[in-house]
Amino acid sequence: MTDLHTEYGPISLNYDPTKYKSKASAAKAFHKALREVCRDMGMNPDIEIFIQTPEQSANAGYGRNWRVCWESGPYQWAVGTSFTAHNLPHWYTEPYYSFDLCFTY
Repeated sequence: MTDLHTEYGPISLNYDPTKYKSKASAAKAFHKALREVCRDMGMNPDIEIFIQTPEQSANAGYGRNWRVCWESGPYQWAVGTSFTAHNLPHWYTEPYYSFDLCFTY
């Protein structure tokens, strides 16, 4: 388990970054867990949350990273979340904006 760090306090995610050896698998698992939180908050994750491959992210001008975005989520959720439990030897996370988390190295 890990938490989203928000202005409202932590929000638990069903996600353990230490289980994943690649950025791709970690980003996909994080995306899935974030969708669950979004749904639990009464939002439609099909509209509110998306994931981009490194190619899609680069083509959009955000660099070659796996990118998970939730623009309607709690204020600056990606900033605080990027500092917790997502920094592993073979990849780490950082926000591009305050509402998207990039999985990079």
